[in-house]
Amino acid sequence: MTSNPKADLDLQQVRALVISHLDNAGVSRVKVLPGPRVEGAFHHGCGVSVSVGVLLAADDHVTRSSGIDPIVGDLRGMPDRSAVAVIDKARGLAWAPADLVDMHGVPFPTCQRTALKRVAAEWSAAGLEVWVGTELEFTVFSGTQDAPVLAHDGPGYGAAAFLQLEAWNLDVLTELVEAGVPVEQIHPEYGRGQVEIALAPRSPVQAVDDYLLARFIVARVSRRHGLHVSYSPIADSKTATNGCHIHFSARNGDGNVFHDDAAATQMSPEGESMIAGVLGRLAESAALLGGSALSLARLQPEQWAGSFICWGTGNREAAVRFVPGLKGDEDGQSNVEVKCCDGSANQYLAVAAILAAAMEGFRRGLKLPEGVTIDPGTLSETERERLDIRAFARDMFTALDDLEGSRFLRSALGRELLDAYVAVRRGEAERFAKLDREAVIAALRWRY
Repeated sequence: MTSNPKADLDLQQVRALVISHLDNAGVSRVKVLPGPRVEGAFHHGCGVSVSVGVLLAADDHVTRSSGIDPIVGDLRGMPDRSAVAVIDKARGLAWAPADLVDMHGVPFPTCQRTALKRVAAEWSAAGLEVWVGTELEFTVFSGTQDAPVLAHDGPGYGAAAFLQLEAWNLDVLTELVEAGVPVEQIHPEYGRGQVEIALAPRSPVQAVDDYLLARFIVARVSRRHGLHVSYSPIADSKTATNGCHIHFSARNGDGNVFHDDAAATQMSPEGESMIAGVLGRLAESAALLGGSALSLARLQPEQWAGSFICWGTGNREAAVRFVPGLKGDEDGQSNVEVKCCDGSANQYLAVAAILAAAMEGFRRGLKLPEGVTIDPGTLSETERERLDIRAFARDMFTALDDLEGSRFLRSALGRELLDAYVAVRRGEAERFAKLDREAVIAALRWRY
């Protein structure tokens, strides 16, 4: 795996530190500390109000959740020294993700990063090594934020699209690598103006830290080039939608559980059970994997968005895609991709939900249903019912009801965190339901 140069840092050279946490609305909230305050921040953190840390919606509306007062009380954002990254050496600008703690220094029950740490620790306790990688899809615009213009005309994955943004592409790659973000590749995606960056697999918390830092760096480079970037699930109705695919793999003493030459599925029984676990909890996790007012609208057939709850080897229309490795390198490459996630999610919670479900499948030895070898959208409703292929909830209100009623996720993430998350997302859903689709797209385009 990729080494981490972030920890090797002379803080005396840091003139400003951006301390970031990803909130329940999928928005990165920041505090910026001057150089003389940086060292102290690793001991006593920075101030974060409960409302900003827990209850702000994407439109900055302050919601309410039972047991959490949005007005009275304070938190501290504790930057993780091991995850500090220099993002502009010349200017002395650094970045770090934060955990949210109470005034006694104890992790706050609604800290999303801490929730993922707990889930990851369960894998370690079970003797399993788990790795997570993400694929960020986003839309790049020229023009202004008030009058945006798609920044490349395609074709999808084409050299012409790359060349239209060549200087931007190279600067993005350079700055990600210099900041210690392990990039596997960058390329024009299918839609006009759309780009994808694939990040190398890392431990779960590191992987989401990388994702959050990558978003920040890409947006920063874009502004220097006179461009604007949107991570919204639907950034523009005239181009393809944006996902944020989450990949994971696992190893035990015998190697990669998603590789077994002798098995019909090409994976071990443990790997099969993990996928079964993810499938079994996908419906109730939908509002975590993409909780915005546009997330479910993205999950449409024939968009490679994973709009049906099923799995298949290499099947891009299945919500869960098994990805066998290249012949001869299967042990190092075979993994599972969850396609129904997007950039409006809190990725700490999305990854936590996926890994908790996979662990449940592993512990219970769940049986994997039959894989789907064709586009599930071409099947009749009767055929899908026979194969137990389901669609996601029709609207965010239903998805949030499923999430709120999930005993499994309430146990995995904690009652306070789940209640706060549902409160934020339900408030968003209610307010945005009053707007037409184009108004919602415009309102969320620059929020993430």
